[in-house]
Parts: sequence; C-alpha cells; structure tokens
Amino acid sequence: MGRFVAVICAVTVVGGAASFGVPAQANAVERRGPAQSNWRDALVASIADPDQLPLGMNSPDCRSANGRRPVVLLNGAFLNKYATWSKFSPQLAGAGFCVYGLDYGGPADGPFHQVGDLRSSAREIKAFIDGVRARTGSAEVDVVGYSEGGMVPLYYLNVLGGARAVRTLVTLAAPVRGMSGYGILDAVSAVPQARRALASVLPAAVDGAAGSSYFAEVGEGGLTRPGVRYVSVSSVADLVVMPDEARFPAARNVTNVVVQDHCPQDHVFHGSIIYDDTALGLVQNALEPAADRVPRCTRRGPLG
Repeated sequence: MGRFVAVICAVTVVGGAASFGVPAQANAVERRGPAQSNWRDALVASIADPDQLPLGMNSPDCRSANGRRPVVLLNGAFLNKYATWSKFSPQLAGAGFCVYGLDYGGPADGPFHQVGDLRSSAREIKAFIDGVRARTGSAEVDVVGYSEGGMVPLYYLNVLGGARAVRTLVTLAAPVRGMSGYGILDAVSAVPQARRALASVLPAAVDGAAGSSYFAEVGEGGLTRPGVRYVSVSSVADLVVMPDEARFPAARNVTNVVVQDHCPQDHVFHGSIIYDDTALGLVQNALEPAADRVPRCTRRGPLG
C-alpha cells in the first residue's frame, strides 16, 4: 500500500498567492523572478524561493491589448505559479495579455501546492476568477490549465456556474476524462484500503482518477458546455497522461491538438510540456485563433 502511494506521488510530481478574492499565502512577498527556459531550472528556483511570481503575472495595472480577455493560468499538482509559468506568463504578457494565476488546493506555505480535493480547489478558482473579472471589468476570462489545472475547471464550469464567465478553456497535458496512470491509479482505486490511504495524503489523485465520483459529477449533462470553447493540447510521448485521457469528446466547440501533428520530432513529455515551444505556441494560437501562427518546431528528447 505504501508503495502504491509513493508511485502515485512520484507520477504526480513529474506532472505536475497574491490573488484577487483568494487569501494570500502567509508571509508571501510579491516579487517576480526571471523567465526560465526549462522545467528543471524553474522547479529548482521555485523550491529555493516559493513566493516569487513569474514575470507578467498578477500585475495590478494591466490593461489587455486589443480587447483581449484576461488569461488565468492554473498549475498542475505539486507545483507552484513560478515553477509552472515562468516561461509562458512573460510570453503572454509580452503579447498583450493580462495574466493571472494562483496557488490553490493547499498547503498554504512552501513550494508544493494543488494537493487538496478538486471540488474545494474549484471553489478557490471561482473566487479568484470572480476577483479578476471585478478588477479588470471583463465579463469573461480565458483559462489555461496544465495537468490537474485542466481538471479543476471542469467542476467550476459544470457545477459552479463558471461557464458564464469563461470563453475559452485550454488544457495542456490534462486528463480531462480522468486519469488511470497507465493502470497504476486504477489499481489503487480498486483497493479500498489503498484508496483511503491515498486520499489521506493526496485527495486530488483520488478525485482525478478515471471513474471517480468527481468525474461522475462533472460529467452529468456532458463533459463540455455549448457556450465555452474547448482546446486540448497533448503529447503522444506523455508518460503520465494517456493521449485518450487528454482529449475532450468531439463537438463543434472542441478542438483536440497533438504536439506531434505539428512537430513529429518533438517527443515532449508531461513535465516539460509547459516549457516546450511547440506546445506553448499551440496554446497561444488557441487564445488567439485569428492569428494562427505556425508554432516553432524543435527536436526534443523524451526527458528534454
């Protein structure tokens, strides 16, 4: 049982606030760290200084260029704002977007967050987005969620009424249909004692498992809502989230994008996808569909 928990925690670690309407972390000091070019350096820097913000995030005086909607970036499990978004946040801000983000799901202190149950996390996100909309005067936001950050908005949209406040949801390597962990999480979930042990240390993993009560609830009435535009970006080289788990059900308002369809030599894996030029280019295209830029294509190894 302990081995099962350790395996799930390790898988999630590989994968993956000064806020408006959400209490700030204790003793948090708002300062911005430098942009990072890879996930390893970003993770190390975020552990050394967990209170730093990515460049361009949560700027109080930001005004979006050309009528763009504010963009809310949502972290993956066991990460923080800086570890996740120190490349993409300044990239978006430089393109004229107002960028916002938070650490959610607890614990309040330290570098590792997003471990709590997904329903409570969704309520935190709702409060944060309500604050962003009030501050910016924008009726709608766009949301980009990496890994767990793509699962949590489903409860906000489908159960808490967030579909009225979100125009576009972009998920990046997110198991939007629930996660099996290539069978490991399924095995844990099938054993009540193991499931209870996992729930005691990592409730997010239990909620995020395929077939969980969380996914049963968000799936009532369908996984997607007609007023929201959905874009998923995934990689066939992801060793944490299976490709089918990352795709939304087909619909007129759904686009499922695979990195290798645009760059076959890019074998980006789960942890590095948030620092991958092709993947981030596809996300930015989803936020600016009229621009339709050709994403940069670079060769990347499985653990690059």
